[in-house]
Amino acid sequence: MQQTKRHHFIPKAYLRAFCDQNGKLRIYRKDGPAEPLHQTPDATQFRKYYYSQPLQGGGQDNNALEAFFSDVETHWPKTVVKLHARGAVNDLLENILHFIALQRVRVPASRDTAEAFLAQMVKDTMKLMLADGSLPPPPLGLEDLPDRMQVSIDPHKSIHLMVPMLQGMARLFDMVGWLAVHNKTGLSFLTSDNPVLWFDPSLPFEEQRPYTIQPNGPIFVVFPVSPKLALIGSTEYKQSFGLHGLQHVDVPDEDYVFVINNQICRFAYEAVISQELGCEDLIDRYKAVSPILEAIQVPLPRGIATEHRFKFGTRPKKPKWDSPK
Repeated sequence: MQQTKRHHFIPKAYLRAFCDQNGKLRIYRKDGPAEPLHQTPDATQFRKYYYSQPLQGGGQDNNALEAFFSDVETHWPKTVVKLHARGAVNDLLENILHFIALQRVRVPASRDTAEAFLAQMVKDTMKLMLADGSLPPPPLGLEDLPDRMQVSIDPHKSIHLMVPMLQGMARLFDMVGWLAVHNKTGLSFLTSDNPVLWFDPSLPFEEQRPYTIQPNGPIFVVFPVSPKLALIGSTEYKQSFGLHGLQHVDVPDEDYVFVINNQICRFAYEAVISQELGCEDLIDRYKAVSPILEAIQVPLPRGIATEHRFKFGTRPKKPKWDSPK
């Protein structure tokens, strides 16, 4: 069987809707936004063997997960055409939501977060073992050794964590209703390497945290479909969505598109993707900002606990995993 080497975490089927007339995309890397790349969907948003899994007895399976994702992606281009035409898609809603959910959990922004969570668990375990004497105390002056440690995690572990993350997405989707928002303005929607985003819209922009909502509070979800269309989920739309399914509305003005694009840029992990030039200043504003995991130590009567939460901050360099020989 031919082995798949390039594993696209953003599907080519999705990216094609953002291509220009030459069939290419503008890729603004957050590490170098002043020099956007002009690439085809096949040449971007992939990593080699990103979804490969070890096989019992040795070797690795390079095809199974990539093939599964490809099956989910197959009907996406036809769905986009139907959405643009304001066609009835209520019979496709399950597939649409599956596609959106996968685009949240399969990307580096999500998998790196999962690995950061596991790395922090290793550090916390070491602290507990030091506290109860299971490990000898660190040398003088290195009492904070667990916090200084660089812990690398087997990337295969974050593939396994996709399952509970998908379950969390299902709970989120149960809380919101959806609208297809058609952009009739001269300002295009952007997208990114982390195209699914949500936040608490009741908070001021500066106080919002990525992927953070209050119990029973409002939720605002964004998934760009093309430069002229976005799917917007909200608790505000839940009742109408339950009665009528997906409805279509037009963007009121460019201010609305600009606000959405600001969110897309700061939720982008390593790259913002555009159909055209002209958004450099906006992208540059968020070049040092990505959604990352923050570990907060909480004192307890007996020891400490760690609270994990998202924040917007500088993307950390992930320790490299060296697989056993």
